[in-house]
Amino acid sequence: MDPCKVSEFWAFEKMWKQNPSILHTEQMRFLQECVENMDGKIPPATHKTKSEDNIKEEKTDSKKVEENIKPDKPSSGESDLENDNEGVTEPDTDAPQEMGDENVEITEEMMDQANDKKVAVTDALNDGELQKATDLFTDAIKLNPRLAILYAKRASVFIKLQKPNAAI
Repeated sequence: MDPCKVSEFWAFEKMWKQNPSILHTEQMRFLQECVENMDGKIPPATHKTKSEDNIKEEKTDSKKVEENIKPDKPSSGESDLENDNEGVTEPDTDAPQEMGDENVEITEEMMDQANDKKVAVTDALNDGELQKATDLFTDAIKLNPRLAILYAKRASVFIKLQKPNAAI
């Protein structure tokens, strides 16, 4: 799932917790129906919901405010400030990482194999083979998906590879 969309959802959740009446607008009817179909309950509106006219008026008012904030002199299209992106890591676009099946029954043999992979990871890291290390961590995670340290250490290698989304 796209991390930006998740962040937007959390922001929306925070907003409706502060003002549950927004869930009672016509635009949110689909969400009300979805929650109610799953036997959930929408909190009652704390005050009357705004009509479409009021919402349109608010949008018009906000546009007026934006117009009043505009700078007096015309913009050249470039900012006087320069962005310093030194040290900024660009987001990676790799597919989501394999997480292992948490419902698998782990045998002693699987635990031993996972430990062998951990030893091989140490060798790969000492040789500077970061991609090989992540592959070995993934193999170990598939063998023992309940061992949290494997996920954490694989994430640290992804950070070294400058793949923050993979680490997350």
